[in-house]
Amino acid sequence: MKHMNRLTLSFLLQFGLLFVLLTNTAFSNMNVAEEKHVQLNFLIELEQKDMNELQKMIKSKKTTSNDNIQKKKEEIHLSGNDLDQHLKGDLKGLGREFVQAGKEHEIDPIFLAALAAQETGWGDSLLMESPWNNVGGITCMPENYEKVFGKNYPNPGCEETVTGGTKWQKFLSIEDSIKFKAAYLKLNYLENGSKTIEEIQKNYAPSNASNDQTGLNDYWIDNIVSIMNHVKRNIYS
Repeated sequence: MKHMNRLTLSFLLQFGLLFVLLTNTAFSNMNVAEEKHVQLNFLIELEQKDMNELQKMIKSKKTTSNDNIQKKKEEIHLSGNDLDQHLKGDLKGLGREFVQAGKEHEIDPIFLAALAAQETGWGDSLLMESPWNNVGGITCMPENYEKVFGKNYPNPGCEETVTGGTKWQKFLSIEDSIKFKAAYLKLNYLENGSKTIEEIQKNYAPSNASNDQTGLNDYWIDNIVSIMNHVKRNIYS
């Protein structure tokens, strides 16, 4: 009987030792797995953070006169609300329209907004008012109007701001003016190879133009670049 008890006790001790070893091994394996899982998650988060920082750096890269303003729709991640927060004057509230027009015609919305700011002094221009509703300094061009909107779309015509002055294109709304500007740039500039700010300026706002008696076109590129960098710096900072 005593011999059996000794055998039983020995068996129990051996079984207990084996159980402890197996348990410790299991817990050890679990800890290793958990540690690897934590490390993997950390690396994924770190990589995502680095990618976000890289994308942020790319987006916030300073604009220059040689920058291409053409952007594919899928490359435009800017929201109308984000853009609108950095618009001023009567242009504030039009961020969504600039982004929509940019996506539709594959043009950087920040460039469209900067162009409107340059041409209207951030909306402080008579051309922004009725009957013009003109945000881009768009002169009378009925043929382009028909190309953009179609022959059956009402054209309100053209009118001078002062008698004998330049005839400016009128639009039914500010939104129409923004759509027209983007479509006009794509049709007459981007599709003809003029894609940088400097290339566009040569025909859009050339120096010594007959309707630029005060020489403002000489500063057109610098102003556009400065406005774009101001907006980008605030959005992506």
